[in-house]
Amino acid sequence: MATNRMANVLAALAFAALAAGVHAQEPSCKPDIARLCPGARPGGGQIVECLKANAGQLSPGCKARVGEMKAILAEVDAACEEDIHFLCAGVQPGGGRVAACLKQNIGEVSPRCKVRLAEAKRAVQ
Repeated sequence: MATNRMANVLAALAFAALAAGVHAQEPSCKPDIARLCPGARPGGGQIVECLKANAGQLSPGCKARVGEMKAILAEVDAACEEDIHFLCAGVQPGGGRVAACLKQNIGEVSPRCKVRLAEAKRAVQ
C-alpha cells in the first residue's frame, strides 16, 4: 500500500514538475500542450491533468522530458520517502498537495530530502 502511494506521489510530482517546466518555457512540451490542451490554463492542475490524460499522444520530445522528470523525481522519492510519511501522512496525493506539504514543513525536512528537492527544482528551471 505504501509503495502504491509513493508511486502515485511520484507520478503526480513528475507531471507537476513537467508542467512547471512548461511554464518556464520548456520547449519540448509546449507544442503538445497547445495541441492537446488548448483550453487548459496554468494553475489549478489543468495542464497536468490534461498531459496525464493524453500521455499516449505526447510527442517523442515531450515523452523524453517526462522520462527525465520521472528519473529525477525517483531520486526525490527515495530521499524524501520518510519525510513524506511523517510530515505529510494525512495529505492526499494530487494537485501538488504533497509538494506543498513538504514546502510548508521545509524547516523539518531532512537534509537529504532538501538537497534532492533543490536538484529537482534546478532541473525543471
